[in-house]
Amino acid sequence: MATTRHIFVCEGSSERTYLLRLQSFLEKLPATNDDACPRLMFLSAERHIAGSGYFGNLKAKYAMAHRENRNSSIQIWTDFDLYHRNDGKSSELYANKQGLPDFLFSFHNFEDFIALHTSGDEFREWLSLGNEGYFENPAPSPEHSELIKKIVKGYRKGSLPADFVTKERLMNLKANLLG
Repeated sequence: MATTRHIFVCEGSSERTYLLRLQSFLEKLPATNDDACPRLMFLSAERHIAGSGYFGNLKAKYAMAHRENRNSSIQIWTDFDLYHRNDGKSSELYANKQGLPDFLFSFHNFEDFIALHTSGDEFREWLSLGNEGYFENPAPSPEHSELIKKIVKGYRKGSLPADFVTKERLMNLKANLLG
């Protein structure tokens, strides 16, 4: 059975935890035709967590991951909010990111990414942040953090419930990203 390995440099422990939950979900799926559907493997070592989304931190962690895994696909997953605001000139530096893969951005931050896994009233409540101007100028706030905890029961920064990734939530994510 062929395995496609994807190594991730993550902004923080939240993204890494999500990848661990996603990997656990994928491993529980029944095998189909092994030749036509290779298994995916999402890997993110704690040492590859950048600790922030600033371009320089991600670039340094990518270099480390690349030295350790020269023959693997290495991705960088970070929040878009710093790049939207160009904090620390991250957006300018990213525009000239020679030698790095395109980043995988959460819209706008990890909590927003998690909210995209919801539907119904929970999703509409998250969308209401747009009426307050949040999506034009995403900035963390205590109110926003409390809303995410209300929408996603058991959420804490850097942690997710063990059963967070489900087929239903992944379908919500897909629908919300496409819709």
